[in-house]
Amino acid sequence: MLLSCGQKSATNTDVNTVSDSTSPILDRIDSLTLDIVVDSLNAALYFERAELYLKSNSVNPGATDLLRAVQLDSTNALYWQQLGTLHFAMKNSRFAKNSWEKCASLDAMNIECRLSLAEVYLAVGELKKGQEKVNEVLDFDSKNAEALYLSGNYALMDSDTVKAIKYIQASINQKQDFFKAYDLMGVLYSATGNVLALDYFNSALRLRPDRFDVHYKVGMFYQNIGAYNEAISAYNRALAVNPDHKISLHNIAVINIFLGEHKYALDIFSKAITLDDMYLEAYFGRAYTYEILGDLISSEADYRTALMLDPAYRPAMDGLSRIGK
Repeated sequence: MLLSCGQKSATNTDVNTVSDSTSPILDRIDSLTLDIVVDSLNAALYFERAELYLKSNSVNPGATDLLRAVQLDSTNALYWQQLGTLHFAMKNSRFAKNSWEKCASLDAMNIECRLSLAEVYLAVGELKKGQEKVNEVLDFDSKNAEALYLSGNYALMDSDTVKAIKYIQASINQKQDFFKAYDLMGVLYSATGNVLALDYFNSALRLRPDRFDVHYKVGMFYQNIGAYNEAISAYNRALAVNPDHKISLHNIAVINIFLGEHKYALDIFSKAITLDDMYLEAYFGRAYTYEILGDLISSEADYRTALMLDPAYRPAMDGLSRIGK
């Protein structure tokens, strides 16, 4: 709860005007405020009010109450756990780590704090510490899907893809709706051109059909194996979800160059540039297409634009050299 609220409102520091559907939350906050006036040393009251503040998108009051709860009862592991979650949502990773470490030290059986620590350690590359936390969770629960998934990620950091696949598949076996595990398995099999990638990506999309990035990954897989029509279909599905996904447009244009549809490729590159007028690769792609079509003036203009964006961009340098001969 705290994580989602913190991410949504990290820049919102005031109590928002909320709809009638949340008025019971505000009523309860008012009630707790009166209770706190009478019993100002009751940590549980501050903790409850903190959760309600965060639920109503008021980060600062929520954070203040959560800190007060911890100060009043520093032996409550749950308070430290939630404080770490709030810090992490607000991108204070160091404070989040410290809070979760405190939580783990207070409660030897707290799985959530250990999993959170393992994720932080993975992000900062402290692999030994992170794996220790994962192992502690697996000692409690050898079938914990999150811990198995994290073990797979740690194996990847150690360049052991076989071990990674083993653990990530084990996490799926324990949690059939584990979206991120299906997604990662798709990525791993894509790297080797294995068609099993499509099975995993499709499983992920059955769970989250709105994830344009997975549709894009399907398109990349098909493009890499030369199945261009299937790739274009996947990229179009990504664009149906996110019309601003410029990379899907770029890749459709590239495929159309391979298919000999140069004028159509020009149009698609131009659409990508409309979305992002600093899109280096799209300028290069359009320049190259103009070059193929013999429009050397337009080609030179786009090559030079690409070099304005990156003076060291070798493909554009080579393009200018070719058309200058």
